[in-house]
Amino acid sequence: MAFELSSNNTIGPYKQVKVNEVKVTKSMTDFVDKCVIKIPITARVVQKGLVVTESAETARLIEEGMSVNIKLGYNGVLKEEFDGFVARVNPVTPTEIECEGWSYKLRNRTILKTFKKTELLDIMKYLVAGTGIELDTNLIPKFLIDKVVFDNCNGCEALSIIRKISHETVLFFFNGKKLAAVVKPFVFKPSVKYRIGWNVIKDNSLKLRQAKNQNVIIKVLGIKRDGTTEEIISGKHKVVASTKVGSFGETKVIKTQNITDKSALKKIGEAALAKLQYDGYEGKITAYLEPYCEPGYKAILEDLRYPERGGNYLVESTEVTYGANGGRRIVQIGLKV
Repeated sequence: MAFELSSNNTIGPYKQVKVNEVKVTKSMTDFVDKCVIKIPITARVVQKGLVVTESAETARLIEEGMSVNIKLGYNGVLKEEFDGFVARVNPVTPTEIECEGWSYKLRNRTILKTFKKTELLDIMKYLVAGTGIELDTNLIPKFLIDKVVFDNCNGCEALSIIRKISHETVLFFFNGKKLAAVVKPFVFKPSVKYRIGWNVIKDNSLKLRQAKNQNVIIKVLGIKRDGTTEEIISGKHKVVASTKVGSFGETKVIKTQNITDKSALKKIGEAALAKLQYDGYEGKITAYLEPYCEPGYKAILEDLRYPERGGNYLVESTEVTYGANGGRRIVQIGLKV
């Protein structure tokens, strides 16, 4: 069966836009989805099969803030790869259009508010109010924050502040216009199968990652306003036999004044422990547009030559390219799940 590249691209009022190239990048560690579109410097607008304009400069037809939707695939079977807005138009040859996902709408909000003893979901509801962004409540965990101050920052900066005070435990990401949050370590239901040498074009960047320290515990201290401390310990030291006495491992301490809820502190400790004790392969594989995959998916990797590289991995980021050289999806795998 032959596979023919197909696309359906919309920019503002212009549909079925013919492109030279498209590049879409998404990541679990960066909630800003990005897309770069290259189109010819001149174009004609066609309506009902008839040319309704003379040749015009495309850089003058496209304006910042226009909606953008990119669908790619094979043989007319398309999947949405990007949904967002024009952020910048570069009048070069070919014309280059820089786009941003729905985080673009958060940049137009100025936040001046202090939250005390507030659930993450309620903070997110406030941040997205009036933007058209929807919350994926099924993917937003219970996570109580004692105090967070947003002092004249935009919505994107507010999400970054939450990530910082949670010690990178809370991650945000968009699925089109839906905003979700997850707490590491996590496993998603969607899965995709990759077999080296079958539907994987390149795998030479996969590298073995060995745990930095298997014999470590994480102590998380939530320092309350009254001076008392809530303490949570994640992990357990392994006793190493020696000629005389047992040898104990390392203890790492994380302190926070913004979060003191036991459940939230436990999640911070578990996330830090998983990062330190992760053994497995990490890196990137290059595949075709099919099977469809995006950050947060579980990649089921199979390698008949080197079975030890197989397993279930979290997809941390994807980079999709489309153009004269074909369609490719570069998948970065991380934590083994």
